[in-house]
Amino acid sequence: MQIVAIPLFNKDMGEEAYVFRELKENILFSTAQALNLFDGASTSETLRVLDKVGLDAFTMGKQIFVPINEVALMGNLSAQCKEPSDKIIFVLEKPLSNRGLYLPFMLSLRNLGYRFAINYPIKLVENDPALQNSSYIFLSQREEKQEEILKTLQYVKRFYRNLTPIAVHIYTHEILQKTYGQGYGMYESRLYKATGSNAHIAPLKLNAIRLINTVQDVNFDFTRIAKIVSGDPALTISLFKLVNSSSRMRNKITSIPHAVSMMGQREVLKWVTTAVSRSLGDDRPNEMTRISLVRAKFLENLAPIFEFAHMSGELFLLGLFSVIDNILDVPMEQALKQVVVSENIRKALVDNAGIFHPIFSFVKDYENAAWSNVSRQMIVHDINGDALSEAYINTLLWYRDLVSMDEEPEESEEPDKEA
Repeated sequence: MQIVAIPLFNKDMGEEAYVFRELKENILFSTAQALNLFDGASTSETLRVLDKVGLDAFTMGKQIFVPINEVALMGNLSAQCKEPSDKIIFVLEKPLSNRGLYLPFMLSLRNLGYRFAINYPIKLVENDPALQNSSYIFLSQREEKQEEILKTLQYVKRFYRNLTPIAVHIYTHEILQKTYGQGYGMYESRLYKATGSNAHIAPLKLNAIRLINTVQDVNFDFTRIAKIVSGDPALTISLFKLVNSSSRMRNKITSIPHAVSMMGQREVLKWVTTAVSRSLGDDRPNEMTRISLVRAKFLENLAPIFEFAHMSGELFLLGLFSVIDNILDVPMEQALKQVVVSENIRKALVDNAGIFHPIFSFVKDYENAAWSNVSRQMIVHDINGDALSEAYINTLLWYRDLVSMDEEPEESEEPDKEA
């Protein structure tokens, strides 16, 4: 099963929550169907993945919408879900076929603190107990449904004030602007990711401290520097800017260790003590940081599957720099002039071409839950579903461990005798 968490934004472009989009089998279907497909016998697999990876890796601790069906509703969902109940909203994809049978299970979960959302067309003249006991409703903004959805929105506001409407399927800026001021609480749109959300990123505090501690040793390890930088998009961009300003080489660097090795010890020390120590960064990553890191590691993990195992470091850089235009707030071609990257990376990011274009497009389709495109490419490249799922889960586990707020800076191997 393939699964991804899609962000839901407020009108100020801040992440409010996330919603699971999943593909249980490699079946070719339309993108429109993919965005609403949540069939299956139960959500146990979804909750199992959530339990294994943890909420932080998917949502940075924010609440998440989990799709379920009637069979799952009758199951012991509270026992399957290890996350706090106030972080979980179960999404009903179809009306309850037998209210007398299923409604008690819904009410029981509500009493435990779980909330519900509706993601199916509602009948405006019918009293629906599921609506009365839910907190959110998803309303599609497809152009052909604008008149219908406006009537539904007005009906919900009048008769179901307990429901917070969420606008989904927003594909144009015109429709996005129309939804403002209509009372929507959240928005699901790829346009937010296209323009950036909290696009400014700073070094994560933990990584900044680790770098500062590492360079205290007069014979510090360049490999150690490269490892820390690899886990932080802001540090990577800063490092490549420095290399670009001090090197005559252009379009040659293919990995972060390569970039670090081009700098002398004095330059590294100067960089760490100025650019890094002046900005210890935020306590938590934002969505732009998450996209950059997850893309980078996912591309690296997919490298062997796409027969690029020997270029995994270059693919990692491709992911890290894939949002540099949003971070620097300039067009991609101009942004890449401020850093030194290989021609393979430049072609993929600027021209949508080159040998990395197929794998990069695949990763973007995956993170957008464009399952029809993902399914097609799995057939073309003979990608095993289990191997793909494992690559993504391992990506999230890596990200979770990387940005864990409970982790302390690593200690020196030699104990502090005085302490």
